[in-house]
Amino acid sequence: MDFRLKGFLAAMLASLAVFSWLIYYSTTGDRLKPIPADAKQGKRIFQQKACVECHTVFGNGGYSGGDLTKIYGKFGSEGLKDYLTHPPVISGAKQRRHEHLTKEEADGIIAYFDFINLINTIEWPPRPMPDDKIR
Repeated sequence: MDFRLKGFLAAMLASLAVFSWLIYYSTTGDRLKPIPADAKQGKRIFQQKACVECHTVFGNGGYSGGDLTKIYGKFGSEGLKDYLTHPPVISGAKQRRHEHLTKEEADGIIAYFDFINLINTIEWPPRPMPDDKIR
């Protein structure tokens, strides 16, 4: 086999090995922490109550209720518990109230909000490019 071909194949194998290691490291590093059981339960409640129909989390969901990604950082545990267990009338609706949750359901959702509040969302969502930079 030609020396150049052997060098090329060696470089390709080394690149593939480094690339594979980087993918493995990025998905299994110490940076990934398991989701606590109470946060998992809160996510289930969030899904069962169909909160995503009105609210967004990480930019996914409905837009009539607002983004809840960093809501725990704004209101804290007690503020959220009061809101979820004693819901106010929804703005824009004369008599319709936000869904009432039990204290256990509220605790679960609050644990979920606490967990997602810890996720680094710097530079997310990306800002739109100005029209003059698109061209």
